[in-house]
Amino acid sequence: MDLLKSYSQLHYHRYDIQMCANEDVIFDAWIGAIIRNNLLYAAEQISIQKISRSLREQIDTFPLNEDHPLYKSLKDGFPKGYVLTNFSHTNLTNPIISIRKDEVFSFSLLLIGCFNEYRYYFFEAIREMCERGIGKPLTPFRLFIMSENPESPVSLADFMNQETEKTSSEIIIRFRTPVILFRNKEKKNAQLSYQDKSNRFPGLYQLTRSAISRMQKIHALYIESSACSPSLFEEAILENYLEDAGRQLLKSANIHYVSLANTQKKGAKNEMPLAGYTGEQKYVGYFNQYLPLLRFMAELGVGNEVVYGMGRYELEEQHYSNRVFYVKLSQ
Repeated sequence: MDLLKSYSQLHYHRYDIQMCANEDVIFDAWIGAIIRNNLLYAAEQISIQKISRSLREQIDTFPLNEDHPLYKSLKDGFPKGYVLTNFSHTNLTNPIISIRKDEVFSFSLLLIGCFNEYRYYFFEAIREMCERGIGKPLTPFRLFIMSENPESPVSLADFMNQETEKTSSEIIIRFRTPVILFRNKEKKNAQLSYQDKSNRFPGLYQLTRSAISRMQKIHALYIESSACSPSLFEEAILENYLEDAGRQLLKSANIHYVSLANTQKKGAKNEMPLAGYTGEQKYVGYFNQYLPLLRFMAELGVGNEVVYGMGRYELEEQHYSNRVFYVKLSQ
């Protein structure tokens, strides 16, 4: 828990968006990819005058200085300050979705840390996206509701303040959207451990490691970019924190691998699929030190392609004292 205290100020604001289709329309790829790509196109048209950049340029601007411990590892690609999630229309077996005229489509926009300063520019980008049109054929939408969720902001400190019993318990992790914690090509990296290289199975150790790694990165990028003490990022400290995560018992697993269609880029011959595991796992053990982290990161996502709405999960915990409580971080 001491490690998490260094990141307790990490937070995000959630905005719920509802819009109606002007005509019948088809989304022929994973809905997260469609909304993300159309939103970024609209963001190119939105100017932030005080910094002389478009919203798209600001999203892609790397904020860390060269002396930051994470500079080298992130300068060629870093987590963005926004997340798209809670899509009302999802189908993991067949991503093709039909939306009828006047039917409501909704999703949530999460803005991490300082990126909430650009919320009104994101709102303008969403309006631009709706007016331009989405899907096939390109169809305008009427923006119906765009409001901040009453539970915002959500911070890691909120979960650290919750009491958790220091007793053995059972947790169920449900993958709401495909979770992939590393890519095949990364197996060629000789520095990866056997556990990392195993078979992409999203075990508790890998899930927890991915959650804390993403937490450290977005905290550095969007909360305290000037906090560059190397001690915050020492591998030995991280491994010490994660040690017990590899000791918990996997009681059961009912997961399967899915591959979703991505939108095709201009000039590209093939689509780059979005893939990962869905389903649920049950673990038995002592999870007290990891629950605040796992609860907080459930909606922000873990692993690859989180910007497309991947890597979302839910967490349920049951104590053997027969006291049961259910934690659902996403709708």
